[in-house]
Amino acid sequence: MRIINQLCSLTICLLLITNIAKAQLADTLSNPHSMMDIQNYEVMWKKSLWFRVNLQTKINNGFFAKNHEVTKIIIDAVKDDRIIPYSSDTLENRISKEEFLSRLIIPQTVGDISEYEDDDAAWGDVDGVTVKKDNGQKPGDEYSPDRLWAIELKVDRVFDKRRSKMYNDLVAVNLIIPASENPKGIDIVLGSFSFKELNDQVFHIKNPEGKLQEDPKAVWYNGVNAAQHRNLGDAFALELWDGRLIKFENPQDNSIIMMYGNDQRSLYQSQEAVYKLMEYEALLWEY
Repeated sequence: MRIINQLCSLTICLLLITNIAKAQLADTLSNPHSMMDIQNYEVMWKKSLWFRVNLQTKINNGFFAKNHEVTKIIIDAVKDDRIIPYSSDTLENRISKEEFLSRLIIPQTVGDISEYEDDDAAWGDVDGVTVKKDNGQKPGDEYSPDRLWAIELKVDRVFDKRRSKMYNDLVAVNLIIPASENPKGIDIVLGSFSFKELNDQVFHIKNPEGKLQEDPKAVWYNGVNAAQHRNLGDAFALELWDGRLIKFENPQDNSIIMMYGNDQRSLYQSQEAVYKLMEYEALLWEY
């Protein structure tokens, strides 16, 4: 009987130790929204990067196919209560469905739009501020998805010292109302979304067995080979998008435009920062 009691006590202790270990492991995740699931103690180096993606460019057309625009897929998911947006890409505070939809309404023209600084000029997207007049929409209407042609991606660039490999961990997606599409002439954040939530709740859906399967509407359109379309989640994970680096993690939390001005110098510094990141990764093996 004494031996049985000791065995029971030992079993209980082992179960408690196992549960504590699991809890500690769960707490070591570098980011609950991370797709890579890299533990903090495995991270040797990390830097957050922000990229602006112009969905109208040829290389990004797959994300902006007619009636399958990534912006339409996400907006429809919010309307259908499949996902809740955040107020910013810190992914800390959420906003209500009603507030998100109110931001989708085209505002009344405010004064002379020429007084506003154009956020797109430095990136070569547009020449000056131009508000489209020929799309049949007017103030009070809801922005159509094809007018929301800019998104921003927050990517954590992480070096995993256990695997000795650099990873690009897509964390957040910002929907943007471009400067050229609103009377204020400045970029406006419509809402922020966790990419992990987008992948699990929007780009994929649960089948009757409760397993995730690809949503047939969330399609990255392959303009070269129609037999090889991809799911939007896979297309983002494979980095089939192309964007300009507009911000990198810094103590003042400044964007590149705030550092160098809203001109072509910012574009040069953006490219220079990307080259330096590539050089840093290449030279890691010398340490």
